[in-house]
Amino acid sequence: MSAAWAGAGNWQANGTECADWSDGDYLELDVSNCTGSFNVAIEYNDGKTVDDNGNPTKVDALTTKGSIASGDKVAFIKLNQDYCDKVVNIWLQSTAANISVTVDKAYLVTEDEYQDYIDQKAKGEQVAWEGSYDFGTGWSTNMTIDASKFATAQSGATFTFTYTVGSEGYAQIKICNSSWKALASPKGQNEYQCVSLDMSGNSYSTVLSDDDLATIKTGGMLLQGYNATLTKVTFTNPTTTNINSISADKKIREGSTFNLAGQRVGKTFRGIVIRNGKKYIQK
Repeated sequence: MSAAWAGAGNWQANGTECADWSDGDYLELDVSNCTGSFNVAIEYNDGKTVDDNGNPTKVDALTTKGSIASGDKVAFIKLNQDYCDKVVNIWLQSTAANISVTVDKAYLVTEDEYQDYIDQKAKGEQVAWEGSYDFGTGWSTNMTIDASKFATAQSGATFTFTYTVGSEGYAQIKICNSSWKALASPKGQNEYQCVSLDMSGNSYSTVLSDDDLATIKTGGMLLQGYNATLTKVTFTNPTTTNINSISADKKIREGSTFNLAGQRVGKTFRGIVIRNGKKYIQK
């Protein structure tokens, strides 16, 4: 793991210099105070494209993307491994007005470090979404949860939908895939594939089939409802160890590469390097 930058705001290449992020496979963003949804994009140069002043500019086809949702503490964006030594810009864009997020710090992390995070996160209850979404009473609104929020869900996971109900005599939700097709496995569906919510309760739980789980892990989840306000969607994998923290231990793994000055270097560095205490010539 190595630091990409610290502080809030976008990072952008300065003049003719692109950033070399080849030391990592993902960009990890540690965030706080997130009050809505944001798109994240990392833009790259191809080593050829320049502006009128000769400065490297982004090539849209190379961009990698991710997202941050309300309540998130961390996000990972996969790097373009072919061009991660030519990063031009990273930006965050809100999906609605009057929302905000603070980026506290960003790290470059390896695939192993990312998998360590996924493995730890999978051990406890995971919050896929949290906020307040009023479905109203017209079946005319819907909300979506990005597929990335279900990345750690495992076969047999219990999904829990926390809600409050309105003043009508009944309340329902309908759990669909991103193409508006109702999932087949939620418990208690009626002939219209809707689930009636307990008017005296505040949560509904179900286990999804492996087919439905694969569907939402690929395309996300779309939710409709009647006379209910959704406040949280969580899932808990079958075996838990009461670990609720979503922050993985950050460590520099064995196999990291350093120059003779002891500075960590990336894949594009040329010269004598030190790895696991031994010197090599990196060409």
